[in-house]
Amino acid sequence: MECKNCGCSCISNYCPNCGQSTKERRLENRTFFIGLISGLSRINKGFLFTAWNLLIHPWKVIRDYIQCRRVRYVAPISMLILVCFISTFVGALFSAETQPVVIGMSDANLPVFHHIILSAGYFLMNNALAQNLTVYLPALLAIPIVYGKAGAGRYNMAEYLTAMIYMATSFIIFNVITLPISILSDDLYSALGFGYSILICAMSMYFAFPIDSKKRRVGYFALYLLTALLIYLIILIILGIALGMGNVL
Repeated sequence: MECKNCGCSCISNYCPNCGQSTKERRLENRTFFIGLISGLSRINKGFLFTAWNLLIHPWKVIRDYIQCRRVRYVAPISMLILVCFISTFVGALFSAETQPVVIGMSDANLPVFHHIILSAGYFLMNNALAQNLTVYLPALLAIPIVYGKAGAGRYNMAEYLTAMIYMATSFIIFNVITLPISILSDDLYSALGFGYSILICAMSMYFAFPIDSKKRRVGYFALYLLTALLIYLIILIILGIALGMGNVL
């Protein structure tokens, strides 16, 4: 057998060169969720290696992981949770307000829908972990919607979900590193984060899940941007309707 991680010839269950199991196979929906649970139970020395590679070229991490070259990397969900907690801790150090106030939250006459929306907004604005797990979700959901058919013969939902998790982790790592910029300018900090996320999505889709022609790659990415914007727009409309109903009630 040939090790899928380093290419070494093997005759046992583990590669004598790198130590990866020779039974590694492509991701499947069933084994993906089993891997999520087992991955939460271990943290290995690959954290810094995985974090650095996710920052400079996440498409390589994605491509390696879905092609069974996994021994050097921390599993996607483990990496995301670790980075989210680090982001929460670092964000607290840079927070200027320790006791944020939401006006009217305790008003007994506040409409029920309005109260629900304000409560959710208050929680998200003051919980960095919740922000990191939700703010990129619409953009990431657009990936399997757009690219699922283009790669349906080669990739499954588990592999696209792995890409989504690794890309979200890459965004959060970048935001943690550039957080000191927020002291100088919140607008600049937000613009850098937005620009980085668009760039990473584009390059990851271009390199990790290649489509036959460059022209089609560009077309699919344009469709991806439109889909992501549409999902965000739908969310904003739903929130607006909910607030409007709350005001009426």
